[in-house]
Amino acid sequence: MFVLLFVAAAIGLQAAALQYGFSPQYFLAGGWREDPVLTWLSPLASAFLARDFLSAIFNLIFLLIAGRFVEKAIRPLGLGVVFVAGAYAGALARLILTPGSVIPSAGLDAPVFAVIGAYFMLYGVPRAIPITQGKSRSAQIAILAGIWLAIQIAFSIAAQSFEVSVTIVEPIGGLIAGVALARPLLAWAYRKA
Repeated sequence: MFVLLFVAAAIGLQAAALQYGFSPQYFLAGGWREDPVLTWLSPLASAFLARDFLSAIFNLIFLLIAGRFVEKAIRPLGLGVVFVAGAYAGALARLILTPGSVIPSAGLDAPVFAVIGAYFMLYGVPRAIPITQGKSRSAQIAILAGIWLAIQIAFSIAAQSFEVSVTIVEPIGGLIAGVALARPLLAWAYRKA
């Protein structure tokens, strides 16, 4: 019974991703003219459509760990801005780097990478991670992003759903958004202090 429920949920997630997920090829083919609301909201909707249960749990754990510290620094509104910007930056990266991709986005990868990038810009890399010590903050973030992407690729290959556009390009777009927005949002949050 549990296996049947799991299969039904997985099929439902895939169907929802096909309908509501962001697809660069559909966007460039004029989807933004045919159904502008759905098309322009699809990067954000994609974040709430899990690709699979394992990646959803993995991403939620990282979102909870990094998100609470980012929220303390830049307040809830700032965290929301980073999350939404991460979703759209991931879609923009896919649009620019893999415009022919027909695979719809699904999952929290880009927003979580944005929150993690903001965390590293605000707090630095934890000293418990020795491989990044003695390097600039940008190099530390790049090393950790590489490690995270390797984990992401391993999970994608194991699930037989590896696609460069979704597995690598989209999270990197989110990471760049989080890194770019962290310090300006911190300054904005404490502008009256």
